[in-house]
Amino acid sequence: MRTILHVGTHKTGTTTIQHFAARRARELRAIGLWYPGFDLIGLKRQPAHHDFSHAVAGTLSSLSFEQAGEFVTEIGRQADGASHVLISAEPIYRHLIPEKPKGSAEYWAAREAYIARLAEVTAPLEPEILIVLRRQDDFSRSLYQENVKAKHLKQDFRQFLKTRLPFFQYLEQINLFKKYFKIVDIAIFEDLAKDGELVRDFFHHIGIEIGKIDKIAEFNESLPIELVEFKRQLNMTGLSRRELASIARVLLDIGQHIDEFPRRPDLDWIPASEMAAFMNCFAAANAQIFAMMTDPPTRDTLFPSGRMRSEVFEALSPERFKAINALVLRRLLADPAT
Repeated sequence: MRTILHVGTHKTGTTTIQHFAARRARELRAIGLWYPGFDLIGLKRQPAHHDFSHAVAGTLSSLSFEQAGEFVTEIGRQADGASHVLISAEPIYRHLIPEKPKGSAEYWAAREAYIARLAEVTAPLEPEILIVLRRQDDFSRSLYQENVKAKHLKQDFRQFLKTRLPFFQYLEQINLFKKYFKIVDIAIFEDLAKDGELVRDFFHHIGIEIGKIDKIAEFNESLPIELVEFKRQLNMTGLSRRELASIARVLLDIGQHIDEFPRRPDLDWIPASEMAAFMNCFAAANAQIFAMMTDPPTRDTLFPSGRMRSEVFEALSPERFKAINALVLRRLLADPAT
C-alpha cells in the first residue's frame, strides 16, 4: 500500500482535487484509492485533511494532537484492499512550530520542527510526500490575492514578496521534506493543468486512472486586480474579520461580471523587469529541482515559459473606489444575510 501525503503547494488546484476525492470517495475506493475521512475516529468528514495538518502543528483544529495519531492508526488498520491512500492538506506547506518565528533562521528551524513532527506522527504509514509546484511568479500573484481576500492581508505586493520569501524557496522546502521522508515526489502544476484535465492528470501522476468517474466543476475563486486592491484597502480599516469575509463573498460575486470588471491578463502588480528579476532569483535552485526529479518534464526547464505582463496596476482611483464601494453596499443592502 502506498500512502501519499499531498502537501500542496497552495494555489495548485488543491481544493478541486480534494473535493473531487471527497465526493467520489466510493468510486475511487473501488479502483484502489482510499481517501479516508475523519469519520474513522467519530468526527465529521471534511473535503480535505486541513485539520489533521493543524493538529500536528498544535494550532486550532477540530482534531486534537492525540486524535491526529488515532486517525493515522485507523488508516493503517482499515486500509485492507486499497493500493493507494491519499491524505491531502496544503497547510502542511506553511505550518511552523512555533507558529510565529522571527527572522529567516528561526523560520527554517520552526519549519523543520513541524516537518519532523509530521514525519513522527505519520511514520506508521511510511508515507511518500507529493508536492506540486507552480512558477514562482504566478504562485506569488495567486497567493497574494488569496491572502488579501481570505486572510485580510494589509501588505502591498512588494512587502508580501519580502515577508513570504520562504514560500517560494522550493528547493529548501523540498530538502527539508527529504530529510525526514524517504520519497519526495515532485509534480508541476502547469503540466497537470495544461489541457484542462487537472484532476485526471493529478491522479494519473500517482498511478490511479479515474476513467469515467464523473468530474466536478473546478474551484477558481479569483478576483480582478482592482477588486483585490479594494479589499486590501478595506483590510486596513476597523472592519471585523466577519464583516470583511462578507465583503469578500460579495466581491467574488460582482467580480464575475466581465462588463463591469473586464479581465486584464496583461496587468501586474510590479513591472515585468522586476517580476523577471524575482523569477531569476530561483533559477539555479529550480534547475537543481529539475535534476532531482525522477520523471522530469520533456523540456529543459522545471517550468514552462511564463506570460509577460506588460502593464502595471498603479492604484485604485478615488472615483473607482467609490464606484466599487457603491456596488458592494448595494449588494449587501439587498441581501443582509450575505
